[in-house]
Formats: sequence, structure tokens, C-alpha cells
Amino acid sequence: MPFSDIVAVSGLLLTLTTFMFNLAWPRLHEALELDENQSGALARKRSRTKVMNVLCSCALPLLAAFIALFYVNLPAAVRIISSSTLDLWDFDVDRTLYVSVVLALLAFALFNLWLALKLVRKWQRLH
Repeated sequence: MPFSDIVAVSGLLLTLTTFMFNLAWPRLHEALELDENQSGALARKRSRTKVMNVLCSCALPLLAAFIALFYVNLPAAVRIISSSTLDLWDFDVDRTLYVSVVLALLAFALFNLWLALKLVRKWQRLH
């Protein structure tokens, strides 16, 4: 498979996972905005259940997807970075885009890790 095809596939997978993230964002945001100082055991239990459901159905699958995509693409990106020289005028666009996609995957993986940790903390505070 030519390198440009690999860049295209990686870009497509990044696009699909970010699309999945955009679909999940309203549920993630709603769970993160739940009031932790609720009165009543039943309301707190409902909130805990909601947070755990969002964590298991949205945050963790997205985190796993971004980590897996980053991990699969990381060796090639490291090879590209280690064998390339920095040149502002004469650079390979395909390789540069590939490394950019891998860095974007890392950023999304870290952001989703942060969201998952916030949901876990929210769940703990609702106890």
C-alpha cells in the first residue's frame, strides 16, 4: 500500500472517531454538568447511574479507540521523525500529514482520558 494511502486511511479513521466523539459530546457534557450536591438518595443514585452509563458507553469506548489508533500509527510516525530532517521549504507533505494525524490522535486520546477521569471523579463525589 503506498504511503499516501496509509495517510488517507489514518485521516479517515481520525475523522470517524472525531465524528463519534461529536455524537457522544452532548451526553458527556450532560453527565459532567450534573450537580454533585443533590439532596435525596434516589436523585444521587440516578445521577451515579447516569454518570457510570456515560462513562461505560461513551467515554471509555472513545478512549480505547483513540489509544488504539494512536498505538497502531506510532511506530511509523517515530520512524518518520527519526529519519527526517527539519526543512521548512523542502518537506514531504504525506509524511508531514501522517505525523500530524498521529499527533492529533495523541491529543484526542489525552483529552478523552481527561474526560474519563473527570467522570470517575464525578461518580465518586456522588456517593
